[in-house]
Amino acid sequence: MSADNRLIDILRKAEDFLAKKGIPSARLEAQLIFAHFLDLKRIELFTQPDRPLIARELETLRTALVQKSQGVPTAQILGSKDFYGRTFKVTADVLIPRPETEELVEQVLKEQPRPKHIADAGTGTGCIGITLAIETQAPALTLMDISAAALRIAEENVRALLDESVTVMTAIEADFLTAGLRLKEPADLFISNPPYVLSQEYADLDRTVRDYEPRLALVADDFEHLHKRLITCVMENLTPNGLFALETHPAKTSEVAQWAREAGFTRVEIRNDLAARPHFIFAWK
Repeated sequence: MSADNRLIDILRKAEDFLAKKGIPSARLEAQLIFAHFLDLKRIELFTQPDRPLIARELETLRTALVQKSQGVPTAQILGSKDFYGRTFKVTADVLIPRPETEELVEQVLKEQPRPKHIADAGTGTGCIGITLAIETQAPALTLMDISAAALRIAEENVRALLDESVTVMTAIEADFLTAGLRLKEPADLFISNPPYVLSQEYADLDRTVRDYEPRLALVADDFEHLHKRLITCVMENLTPNGLFALETHPAKTSEVAQWAREAGFTRVEIRNDLAARPHFIFAWK
């Protein structure tokens, strides 16, 4: 990659390098890395093909490409991931936001367009709660996560994306598995994308997920206990007629829906994601 320092030549070599390493969508991945570290839009990679790259830029790109060839997720290399039209900070301490979770947000907005207090359990980057708070102009938001490191990232995203009109009540290392957890005030919209990968599935996950994203945010070692405790926590902290929206394992939604009914939710629905998988639970108190 050092024989020629023209942008277009280096980019082509980077694409070939990633392709030979078996990286899916190698061309796109190379373009995303180059655009980010050269502070360009992707189209600008081709409108200024003769731009010379200096030694510092070449070294930065080389380091990023080696990381990518080893399976490091692009979002962790770039330090960010777009979600619902906004850019969220990402590190190895948080789950990378997924497109199917944007669909959860879309469905929630149709059901609860004007909540007064949103609670987000297992918030990670904060992408769900922060997005909903912005889109609905909710005056209060509670972000909960068992990981203090994850919550620090969520708080950074709060500072970057939310204005002062939203009161953010973060619960550091709040664990909904602990009985008796009480929010400062009940929420009328409670959302969660908790760990739901089954322990027996973990070894078969794509290595970019298994080796680089936090197991704590992915795997439910005791799926039933975790979900029943979450449901109980929501029931104890949700206003009457409030909505609980949950993303969970597509093969387990029927069971989770039944647990919600048994806990006292008056109306429970299973909903599909864009891939037609039964991925979401909507439950009203």
